[in-house]
Amino acid sequence: MRLKALLVDDEIHILNNLSRVLPWEDMDIEIVCLAKNGVDALEAAIQHHPDLILSDIRMPVMDGMTLLQEIRTQGLTCEILLLTGYQEFAYAQTALRHGVRDYITKPINYFELEEKVRMLAADIREKSKKLKKEQRLNRVADLANENYMLHSLLGQETEKECVLWDEEDGLADKKAYSLLLIDLEGYSHRSISWTVPERKAWNLRIKNMLKDIFNPILQGQTVLQIREGEWCIVFPSPEQDSSITKEHLFPGYILLQSLVDEKDSMFFQICLEQNAFSLDGLSLVYDKMQQKLILNSPGEWFVDANETDLTAASKPELSVTESKWHWIEEITCGLRNGNLEVLAQMTHDLKSFVCHSNENSMGQSEKMLHYLLIHLLREMREMQLLSGEQEENIWKRLQESLNLKELLSLIVSLIDQSKDALSTKKSSELLMMSAHNYIQQHLESDFGIDEISEYLGISCSYFCLLFKNHFGKTFVEYLTKQRMEMAKSLLYSSDKSITQIGSNVGYHERRYFTKVFQKYTGMTPSEYRLKDSSGS
Repeated sequence: MRLKALLVDDEIHILNNLSRVLPWEDMDIEIVCLAKNGVDALEAAIQHHPDLILSDIRMPVMDGMTLLQEIRTQGLTCEILLLTGYQEFAYAQTALRHGVRDYITKPINYFELEEKVRMLAADIREKSKKLKKEQRLNRVADLANENYMLHSLLGQETEKECVLWDEEDGLADKKAYSLLLIDLEGYSHRSISWTVPERKAWNLRIKNMLKDIFNPILQGQTVLQIREGEWCIVFPSPEQDSSITKEHLFPGYILLQSLVDEKDSMFFQICLEQNAFSLDGLSLVYDKMQQKLILNSPGEWFVDANETDLTAASKPELSVTESKWHWIEEITCGLRNGNLEVLAQMTHDLKSFVCHSNENSMGQSEKMLHYLLIHLLREMREMQLLSGEQEENIWKRLQESLNLKELLSLIVSLIDQSKDALSTKKSSELLMMSAHNYIQQHLESDFGIDEISEYLGISCSYFCLLFKNHFGKTFVEYLTKQRMEMAKSLLYSSDKSITQIGSNVGYHERRYFTKVFQKYTGMTPSEYRLKDSSGS
């Protein structure tokens, strides 16, 4: 790792000696600037972000002590070595208390100076190495955690790989969580003209902004997305005396809405479930919150998942539609599994439902079918069963005032179109063969559901469902098994170090690799290698 150094002294001959006498190239250090005073040095430090600063204390314009204070005020974390005369000893001792690593007295002993610079450089490199290792570890942990939560959101049981990261705090699945569901009303219609890369980039931008916007009030959050125009923020459930309120969320809502104001008729809606739940219950909570947003009054940006709508509750016709929410799940499963029988049964049930609807339940029935139609459009778009022109035509129809039978007609036509498209679509077997090959070729890389779904050209939620149906395991379980079996083979057949083998199977942090391997086999990698060698 090549380091950057900034040299500061008002005496030109000392500055020249500092730059020429010490073997900077041999120490793999680049001198980015020679500064004659503190003002020039501060400007250079802000521009170049040096790793090490050698500075005199007594200088004109801005002395070394003031420079030190300004450096720290700017948030620069470089190491500082002061050059001081004997009469400035007290200054140097004070500087040590303010983050200066060391000092050397004038006249300069260049052998002593070189030794101190080498020691500081080694320390800087070691700290940088540890920081990068910790950052890599955190990225792996975040990826495992996000994959695990994504499976939980979809209602899929999975091995709790992420509990390895929560040993001190207890098992992750036993922790209490809360959920924020954010939906962008009007997104499906307004994004028709966007290309697939444009839609992905826009959704990713919003996902990243959500992390920044809500991080101050939702510590430990994980932002998930299983379909376009909708985001879930899972966060540790707050204590009762620090609960999240509508007022806390309002500034974030304003920031979000400002991103879409230029795009007509798109509005963010936020639903908050603050009651604690375990990750095993995430899918049920998510379904309940989706229903809350569907029944939300137009123009209302905030919905409390636990607040009862007394006006709606007093209407007897709600019971007619409440029992039909399972249709959304059934039609989704029918599409994603390519189950034509389920889709045919859905058509029959919908027709029967409309035939038996009465005037009292007409309003709620229309709202139910309207949402079902939009949900169907979203699913068909993600599965690429619908062209942009076809989707545009449906949205044009939805601008009209459609009655119950007209809504039914549109839904049935879309279901029929889906059945035709599914019969010619690339089979799930071929997709899963491609997924298996991708995994085998990328075992050494950090990748997750997002990357492999994008490679296959399907949505994350569709991929998870296909994968579980085909392999009988979740993606996380399958990937872990493939990596562990490869690791076992390498431990037996090669003389590579355990660290190298961990890297070869995607675990670039030995501690994490050891924990996963031990959980999988009941032995550490070293124990497994010894067992096999003694057995042979």
